[in-house]
Amino acid sequence: MSGLFSIGRSALRGYTAALDTVSQNIANSENGDYVRRAVRLGDATITGSLNPLYSVQSGLNGVAVGEIARSGDEFLEASVRMSGAALVRAETATSWLGAIESGLDNAGEHVGKRLTEFYTRAQELSAVPFDSALRVTFINEINSTAETFRRTADTMNLTKDQIGSRALSEVNGMTQSLEALASINLDLRRTQPGTQAHAGLLDNRDSVLAVLSERLDVKISLGDNGIATVSYADMEIAGIATSAKLTMVDRPDGSFRIDVNGQEGKVPANGMLAGLSRTRSAVTTELAQLDQLAEDFATQVNSWHAGGVTDAGAAGKQLVTTGGGAAGIQLIATKPEELAVADSTGKPNGNLVALAGLRTSGGIEQNWNQLIAGHSNLVLAAQNEQAAATALDRNSRSRRDDVARVDLDRETADLIRLQQSYDAASRVIQVARETTQSILSIF
Repeated sequence: MSGLFSIGRSALRGYTAALDTVSQNIANSENGDYVRRAVRLGDATITGSLNPLYSVQSGLNGVAVGEIARSGDEFLEASVRMSGAALVRAETATSWLGAIESGLDNAGEHVGKRLTEFYTRAQELSAVPFDSALRVTFINEINSTAETFRRTADTMNLTKDQIGSRALSEVNGMTQSLEALASINLDLRRTQPGTQAHAGLLDNRDSVLAVLSERLDVKISLGDNGIATVSYADMEIAGIATSAKLTMVDRPDGSFRIDVNGQEGKVPANGMLAGLSRTRSAVTTELAQLDQLAEDFATQVNSWHAGGVTDAGAAGKQLVTTGGGAAGIQLIATKPEELAVADSTGKPNGNLVALAGLRTSGGIEQNWNQLIAGHSNLVLAAQNEQAAATALDRNSRSRRDDVARVDLDRETADLIRLQQSYDAASRVIQVARETTQSILSIF
């Protein structure tokens, strides 16, 4: 009878653990970082020998809890980390390139529109060169064009600073995540595999690894007990109780590299930081182009004005400041009578007519359109990349979730099956008790 009691008791312990695990699965069905668990039950085999001269005998003694097994697949997890990193990079680039595009557009009052208005006002003034009101309008248009250059430059510089601040914040956050992973690795080494505690640590590990890989193109290798070693630029940045400090270093083109413990690293190639580095480089390049456009505009206007004469016969003075790029361009205070609208031969509108010729030969509007077209191509490429990355990531996560995530229908079926098994184990103990009582009642 003791054998029946022992078998029944071991079965109750095993099915209790299994029921607890199913309950935990159901409770975490909405937790994206949770990986489904299952209890592996096995035979509780006993061996022994009454006499050393006889062979060892073995027999079954009920059920034993083998381990708490996670349903995760490391290859599928690695695939999700790769696809997730590519998606975050594309999403980051698309978002910030869109912000840059909005800055260039300037709510519809962009540089291109102002340049068109400037040449239009010059043409209107050339028809009636002595009209004071039109002269004032022409001067105001020069001022508006300069203001638009400044406002556009300020917006783009602000976007550039915001990208840098976001990147710095992410780098600092990664240093903290590396410290957390180092602590998890230490706990994994000290925790018995196959336990609930070990499975929970693996969930935490995967969560931290997802954060790291979505921000930087790190290399991850898994060792005994699930310990994760992370490296970047061929330098280890996280191990067992050890982690590196990451720093961001600006590069001349506006991008940045990530250094490890003060040692030179490399420019991010994947993840959010790669998207930030890419867009910061793009806005830096376009700011340089905008500065050149502003300088070309100032030089063209000043040269044009210097080639004409005022109503009093004086040479045209400088109208716009130079040397400060788009952020520094300004109109120099000018009175209507100081405009050099006539040419050197005395033709009243001769200099204004010459300005119309500069519109086609100077190419400022054309260069602006090329800047906008180039940025639009960047935005389109980023959007296409995001669409492809989204599809790939969705497929990767779907395959991973089929294995690792909780299916409530499956858990419900397991709950019913395990409850029936638990009742059967209880019945074994009950039968053993009734049989024992019946035997004892004979005496």
